[in-house]
Amino acid sequence: MFKRKIILKLGLEVIAIIIGISASFWLNEISVDKENETQRNRVLNNILIEVNDIEKYCDERFNLWNQDIDIYNLLLNKNLNFKKLKEIAISKSRVEYNLIYYRDFDPPMNRYKSIINTGDLKYIKSENIKESLTRLHNLNFTKVTSTVEYEKNLKKQVINLFTDEYPELFVMGSNIEINFEKYIKSLHKAIQENDNIKSNLIVQMKYFKTRVSVLRLYILTLDELKHEIQKINL
Repeated sequence: MFKRKIILKLGLEVIAIIIGISASFWLNEISVDKENETQRNRVLNNILIEVNDIEKYCDERFNLWNQDIDIYNLLLNKNLNFKKLKEIAISKSRVEYNLIYYRDFDPPMNRYKSIINTGDLKYIKSENIKESLTRLHNLNFTKVTSTVEYEKNLKKQVINLFTDEYPELFVMGSNIEINFEKYIKSLHKAIQENDNIKSNLIVQMKYFKTRVSVLRLYILTLDELKHEIQKINL
């Protein structure tokens, strides 16, 4: 009888220990899940903030890149529409920028890079979000930046052609006594009479158009990412 009581007591103690351990594991799991959920919401909120910042950046780039195309179209057209060109490019420097400089593509990506570097991507459960992030910041980003690199090389050729054959145009661009209209007409004349310059600008404009098309794809992926995040009630 005594032995049975001892065994029963030990059994109850073992059961109590097992229950205690199980409860501890259960409470710890709840705590871990809660912490993971907090971290997940933090990561998704950071991505959403950056998505909104990238949207603003892309809108600005999209408008400028389309203006670049419009300026080239007007300069390449046999009949110069100065009034329309002046509505797009209000100064000599704006037109010169088109001819000399390339536009980079550097959207805000610090939050995404931080998430990758810290390993916080592990908190995101949605495969759709992960896939959209990869396409946006790797595949589509690379496509846009590649067109920028092509444009950079083309700019060098255009600059060399102008400096070799029409150096006076750069002088006119810097001379405040020469008005915008006179400068544009001289520039237009040079483009129309020189097939080398004209052909280079035509090729460059094609890259402008390609760049805008690739940017549209980038923006589309950005919209998909935003939609996937918003589907989750943060």
